[in-house]
Amino acid sequence: MSYQALHSRLHIQKSSVASQGIFARENIPAGFGLGMSHIVVEEVIYRTPLGGFINHSEDPNCVKWWEEDKYFMKTLKPIHKGEELFLEYTFYKV
Repeated sequence: MSYQALHSRLHIQKSSVASQGIFARENIPAGFGLGMSHIVVEEVIYRTPLGGFINHSEDPNCVKWWEEDKYFMKTLKPIHKGEELFLEYTFYKV
């Protein structure tokens, strides 16, 4: 798997939640892998653009999972074109 700053189905734009957010360029199905959101190096967590621009929600439409010192994200439900993507923050309080 090669690194992409953002999947081609995503883009960053102004968000009503927090300055900027990640939005769908097109419809995205549930369970779709969006890419790497964070990487851990010597116990320090670094955000990629995906992890840095996604906003928090108590009712997220995405989830992250851990795999070999990296966190990846996927959709929990279908995302419609133009819809903002959200993740429940778990590394720190909002």
